[in-house]
Amino acid sequence: SMSSASSAAIKKSVDVAIVGAGINGMNIAYQLIRRDPSLSISIHEQAPSLGYGSSGYSTGFLRALYSFDETMELALDGIAAYKNWAEYTQLKNPQASFTHTGALWMLGKTKKENVKMAERLAQFGVGSEVMDAAAVESRWKVLSTEPMPTYDENTGEEIPFEGGEFSAVYEDGCGHMDSNACLNDMKAVLDNHDIPVHFNSKVSKFDKTSDGSKVTGIVLESGETVSANTVVNCAGPWFEKLNAPANVTCSTEMLPTRIQVGHKHVEGDFLDLPFVADSWGNSGVYFMPRKQNKQLVFGSIAHRFESEIVDPDNYNQSLDPEFKQDYLNCLFHRMPTLPRSGEIHGFSHMYTVNQDDVHPVLGPSNSTDNLYLCHGESGHGFKLAPAVGSLMAQSILDGSRVQDDTFETNVPVEFMHPDREPLTVKVKT
Repeated sequence: SMSSASSAAIKKSVDVAIVGAGINGMNIAYQLIRRDPSLSISIHEQAPSLGYGSSGYSTGFLRALYSFDETMELALDGIAAYKNWAEYTQLKNPQASFTHTGALWMLGKTKKENVKMAERLAQFGVGSEVMDAAAVESRWKVLSTEPMPTYDENTGEEIPFEGGEFSAVYEDGCGHMDSNACLNDMKAVLDNHDIPVHFNSKVSKFDKTSDGSKVTGIVLESGETVSANTVVNCAGPWFEKLNAPANVTCSTEMLPTRIQVGHKHVEGDFLDLPFVADSWGNSGVYFMPRKQNKQLVFGSIAHRFESEIVDPDNYNQSLDPEFKQDYLNCLFHRMPTLPRSGEIHGFSHMYTVNQDDVHPVLGPSNSTDNLYLCHGESGHGFKLAPAVGSLMAQSILDGSRVQDDTFETNVPVEFMHPDREPLTVKVKT
């Protein structure tokens, strides 16, 4: 849906220039204009259209369960916007809508730990249920609760499992949105507010004062300069290609990490499964149904699947055969009646993973004035985006809030500040 705004001439000067038209860049623009309709904002996207970056390849899953209270709050604030999407976007006929699945967390925790988790979820108004093996297998007939076996690499013998008794938490209220439909909707929102999204508009560098202390705008690959009072780096896995040459530093390290996702056609009971996160025994996968397209989507939650650091401009975008086999071994173990036949489709894309605390960097750069950073979402960027938009807009406009205070977050900008001490888990999940 190329609109007139897309082909608008590039303004020479704006209040805010945003690098990257992903789900975060567009939500920041919208949350800024919700506060101050007089702002001039432009978004610069290197790709020819929406959805080429991490946002377009997101599985769009929404859940609240996190180790930190602040992250749970931010997630729930994001989810509130997605669940009330027409109200948030003010679109009459949005493309995207929320599909409820619930989430089954089979993370190898004890019953005692899971009871604590359920109590924490309840404090945030999220319903949940602690389930034993019999409860899971009677509710979802296609699931087995046997731990995924580990084999000795030398002898091939099965290593006895010592993980105790099975216990899981079912989190209610989780589900998914189609990420590309959400991107299209956000583009329509920005069109309604005359905020241009310039495609094929790659930013080659930040424009800075001669002493390098301050950003004064952006320089496009075309050679054009856009001067801006504020620049926001929402370039996802490409963020460092702008930060590094400008000597912009953060207290944590974020790296573009290759992530592999597969899907296969399923029918019947498989389409009624919740989102399942499975690290029970030697597993390390998630899977969830896409009822509308009769698909089971699956990907990784274990580090062994998420350790390949890549150049975002040059990496393998298909699914590796050995990964596919590892994923399938986990899936067939967990769902013994899953049909073996049928094509497995898949792709690779990127998360920008914070190596220190798997949380994004959000807020003003201490090293460089007028520059705001929004990257390193570590695979959580989609669900957090409307709330990240609120947090960033408050930060850029000195705490300014929307008049009726709707779709705002109260999470303080200090929590994920670019120069924070790396977060350590205060509340164990």
